[in-house]
Amino acid sequence: MAPRENQRARTRRSILDATAALLDEGRADPSIDEIADRALVSRATAYRYFESASDAVWQVVSDRSLTPPEEALAGAGDDVTERLLRVEKVVNDYLFGDPNGTRAFERAVLGRALDGSGTPDDRAARRLHYIDAALEPLAGRLSPHELELVRHALALTMGSQVVTTLLDTCRLDPAAARDVTTFALGAIVAEALRLVDARGGAPQLPEAS
Repeated sequence: MAPRENQRARTRRSILDATAALLDEGRADPSIDEIADRALVSRATAYRYFESASDAVWQVVSDRSLTPPEEALAGAGDDVTERLLRVEKVVNDYLFGDPNGTRAFERAVLGRALDGSGTPDDRAARRLHYIDAALEPLAGRLSPHELELVRHALALTMGSQVVTTLLDTCRLDPAAARDVTTFALGAIVAEALRLVDARGGAPQLPEAS
């Protein structure tokens, strides 16, 4: 990488690190001036790298990593409830552990959608990757339609929108909110297993062409 490109990469990283630090301090909606001041760059420089403070926030929250599904599910066996509780914990520990960062992410993504700058990748749908991995023992035991219903119902128990719904709309504290997410998850799994039992646990055969 050329020296000029190295400098640009360092400046961009400084802006993102400054944004992350402000989020970690509880600033759910940092301004571009605050970010620039923390990064020790000018406001104009910050704008050369990010169109808005929301863009920088979106990038920071998107870049933060979660425990991979295969690692979260190691040793869980085929117990679907245990598997789903594990992935719920990974996803929601991350999001409920930083509610202001989660709110900032939601604001950034919605802002990008409203101003026309959003892309399909703004929401990486990471929760669905975890849910799909956890549901593998039910593959073939539910019809494709049933499995899709279960998958999408479970998406309502984890994710950034769940944080704002339970903490801000329902006005729960994080512990009570997590009681709700695990209760809802358990209810959905119980219904999924009831559907499996209704056909005697037999594998779902493909439809004849």
